[in-house]
Amino acid sequence: MFLRYHPTSTIAKTIDSKAYLLLRRQPWRCFVLLLSVCNGYRDLCVHLYDHSGGIVTPCINIDRDLDRFLHTFSCIVFSGLKCIGYDPTINPLLAPLPEPIGKIRVNHNYYDILEVIFSSQGLVGHGTVCYLTRRGENKYIIKDHWVLGSKEDVLNEVIMLNNMKGVHGIPELIEHWLVKIAPGEVDKTEKYRYTTMESIEGTFRTHIRLVLKPRARPLHMFCTKAELVSAIQDIVASKYTPCDDIQNFDLPFSSSKDSG
Repeated sequence: MFLRYHPTSTIAKTIDSKAYLLLRRQPWRCFVLLLSVCNGYRDLCVHLYDHSGGIVTPCINIDRDLDRFLHTFSCIVFSGLKCIGYDPTINPLLAPLPEPIGKIRVNHNYYDILEVIFSSQGLVGHGTVCYLTRRGENKYIIKDHWVLGSKEDVLNEVIMLNNMKGVHGIPELIEHWLVKIAPGEVDKTEKYRYTTMESIEGTFRTHIRLVLKPRARPLHMFCTKAELVSAIQDIVASKYTPCDDIQNFDLPFSSSKDSG
């Protein structure tokens, strides 16, 4: 007797976990595509995950809708990397070289990626990734993340850094970029959804990159007590630095700066 196959909560959690791991281990992805089958392996579903959450297509019956089934698989197998979620503005290098490990674009400038120094955990959210990069002889930190809200919300950090330019302990903003995946087309999670339903309004995020300097090291990488004490002194000093327009601001995680 043939038994119908039903997806279970365990399988759903497995798909969620795979999407999380792919976005975690491959931060140069804009989204992740996954496939699942049910109803005795006769129905196919396509799952899309990004930093606004996950969506799933209606089931495609392999027997009754063979053309859609073949079209779906053909798109996944034969399309370019952009169509399966890879960011076209980041080029990871697969060769086993010490550095650089890839290139990342900001506006019309290309930076060598030397190291991934931070990658946020969690599926839904900012998806923040911080890269140590180099352009010419100088090193920079590129903060690559997704911001919820309007264009004004997206640029809030840019405005704040510009207003605090020159304040001791605050990184200098070199340039920023609302990431474009095509001429004049800003990368937003809304573009990966066929339609906007009421249940997902207000959940869309915009892709933005900030280029900052100088490079700093986290406290746990300090080699001596003197470095730690010096960092604490800088933090206390920056907390009470006079500022005409801003009296209180967030403290940096580290003030030990490398040259470049």
